[in-house]
Amino acid sequence: MRPIVALALIVCACGDSSSSTDAGSDGSTNGDAIQNLDASDAGPTSCEDFGHFGVPQNTFTLPPTSGNFYYADVQASFPSVDWKTLDRLYLPAGNYGQLQIGNLPARDPNQPLVITNLGGQVNIGPSKGANYIWSMGGGSGWVLTGRYDPTSKTGDVNFPGHRCGAYAGSIGKYGFTSDDDFDFTAPYLHMGISVSSSTKFEIEYVEVKRSGFAGIRLLNSRASGDPALPMENVRVHDVYVHDTGGEGFYFGWTGAPPSNLFPALQIYNTRILRTGNEALQIQDLGDGTRVHHNVFASGGLHWLDNGLGRYQDNATQELVRGGNVEIDHNVIMDGAGSWCNSFYVPESGDPPMTVDFHDDFFGNTLSLGVWIGGTSQSGSTVTFENDSFRGLVWGYDIIAPDNGGAVFAIDSNFVASLVLKNDKWEGTRPLAPTSTKITQTGNTNASVSDIAFANAGWPLVAGHHLTAWAPKATVATGSPTVTYRVGDVVTYGDAPDLYQCTADTTAGPPSSHPEAWNKLPAPIDDMRVTGTDYAGYGVY
Repeated sequence: MRPIVALALIVCACGDSSSSTDAGSDGSTNGDAIQNLDASDAGPTSCEDFGHFGVPQNTFTLPPTSGNFYYADVQASFPSVDWKTLDRLYLPAGNYGQLQIGNLPARDPNQPLVITNLGGQVNIGPSKGANYIWSMGGGSGWVLTGRYDPTSKTGDVNFPGHRCGAYAGSIGKYGFTSDDDFDFTAPYLHMGISVSSSTKFEIEYVEVKRSGFAGIRLLNSRASGDPALPMENVRVHDVYVHDTGGEGFYFGWTGAPPSNLFPALQIYNTRILRTGNEALQIQDLGDGTRVHHNVFASGGLHWLDNGLGRYQDNATQELVRGGNVEIDHNVIMDGAGSWCNSFYVPESGDPPMTVDFHDDFFGNTLSLGVWIGGTSQSGSTVTFENDSFRGLVWGYDIIAPDNGGAVFAIDSNFVASLVLKNDKWEGTRPLAPTSTKITQTGNTNASVSDIAFANAGWPLVAGHHLTAWAPKATVATGSPTVTYRVGDVVTYGDAPDLYQCTADTTAGPPSSHPEAWNKLPAPIDDMRVTGTDYAGYGVY
């Protein structure tokens, strides 16, 4: 069984592939490259009317503390504030090294406490050597938002993020930003935003970049003997997480059971791009969970040089406990180990599960397609329906040889039913092994059309997994030197910058070897899907 690995201290990574393409002047590539189209070709945009949270009546501005926000118990710090009726908790604009807001009040989500920026952008971090940069916890029914809304008096006109489809100009334009400057200080593992001991909350319109570890961490750990405290009805949407040292999202608990459940989790309209480990890692999923209309691209940048070794290099990882779970209309692409490292592991008292992946696009992987593992109970069903799989180009030989396996790899302990229905995949691999556990109906092995974005601004190419540059493959036996091939694209430096290999080389770093590396423009990250083949997929 492939292990479920907890936190890893990321150092850097490297890559190796054999096929080649030619670089375009805009940083795109020909052949299998993702197209970068004019924004006018993009699909419909989202431009919600103002007044989303209503007009506030009761507000309070949280004063900074010596260039930071240190409030381990925010209610005790301001006893005169009516935390039961407060409409807005404002954070004044500025650059702050750290933020801690603990013991948030318990509120009804229908009458939430809205936490927002005031007078401009609030940027948290970096704070080199500190044990955290952004920590929130406690309570329920609160919303963290950088949404620009003059009627609701949230956010700021100059920092609207991607409002009204302005994805291409949204980098650095969110009301809240977290920037850790890749702080790998031991023993700390910085999270761009960390939330614990809360439930029924919401996070939207924030940007997280360069976190030393996970971009957004939602922790619902539970010690043996503790009562169950589910982190339920959480919504994370309209956020932009990119260029992280570890996972993009790291939700749930990967330690030994018991763990708290994550029922009714909603993740939608998010971009998670270029992450050191999985773009999306979500655990302990329970009934009512839905993950839809997102773009998860280039997880596992550190696929060959990782502090915990292998199995940190997938595009996504999911662990379901029980109930109905739906994962649909997502773009999941550019994984090294797999697109989807999925586990189905109930704990005592959990009901059978019905998990439905449908209408998702899976593109470009160097190794497996989908891993199905865990010991889900009889009566459970996992379905992949109307999904598309393309770009299965083996490029994993430096770690492990091609075993000629199917697109779906299944753990022998998996006892639920796996249904593959009306899926389409390309290449010579079978879709799944022959097994009484698997029902295959209406699937098609044929050419699968590529996907196009309005303006990604960076290449996503089959056979050339985006990689954080490093000289050696430390997860492989003997830590061999990596040979980068023409067409390979790497990230390097603290920006980080993108470089494309123009001549097979072991030389580096890229910034010092222009004879082998061409610096590419910075990404644009307008990841709205264009064209008709995948209309309605991804962000909107």
